[in-house]
Amino acid sequence: MTKNYSNALFVSDLHLMEDRPECIRAFFQFLKWIPEEIEALFILGDFFEYWVGDDVDLPYSTEVADALAETSRRKSITIYFLPGNRDFAIGKAYCDRAHMILLEADEVPLIIAKHRVLLSHGDLYCTDDKKYLMFRRIIRHPWVLKMLRSLSKKRRIKIAETLRAASKNKYQRHPIPIDVTPEAIKQTLIKNKCDILVHGHTHLADIHLDLQNQENAQSPRRMVLGDWHHYGWYGKIDQNGPTLHRFTVDNPVF
Repeated sequence: MTKNYSNALFVSDLHLMEDRPECIRAFFQFLKWIPEEIEALFILGDFFEYWVGDDVDLPYSTEVADALAETSRRKSITIYFLPGNRDFAIGKAYCDRAHMILLEADEVPLIIAKHRVLLSHGDLYCTDDKKYLMFRRIIRHPWVLKMLRSLSKKRRIKIAETLRAASKNKYQRHPIPIDVTPEAIKQTLIKNKCDILVHGHTHLADIHLDLQNQENAQSPRRMVLGDWHHYGWYGKIDQNGPTLHRFTVDNPVF
């Protein structure tokens, strides 16, 4: 991707689902709020709590697609979607309905206000979680995805709910936040020669300087987007660099 923008907004980890209508409402309000001068919106994964295929209409997915499409038309903004670990099965069909451009790479470079920016969901940087990374390689293999898509819609939903319950149970037993490893971030910054790395996944919202060179204000910066729960988060990059913004989900003021 070689796009060049003057500014952009970023969100991730909304985990939209039927029993969290307040987050869906907050997202719709966020879309209406987006200032006219914003050129692009990037949704960096885990947009939905789970996704089992573009052929399965979840109770709220059509409303979300319609809101995104209307925002794209009304505001002349380009909307991108980069899949996360919970919604990697979102495909071009749904993105087309929502007027989103599907980004299929794990890492996406671009230029924003002369900053070299790298986008990712962020799960690949949690290299200490070896069991998850092995599961990721298996579940995203084209043969496995083809097999899963051949199952009935009811069966796919059941599998997704089982995996979701297992993940929740694991966190309840070991409530230690996952985080990236410093070495993974260091290697990513070196390999991609970026000024700003933007990712989500860990829910640990913050803006960091290069882990290896924190005393240098010109060091690469890492903007970590937060999840939407009691609070919601969005990031922005413009000529002033990256900024991170928090709001309450129940009564959002952006």
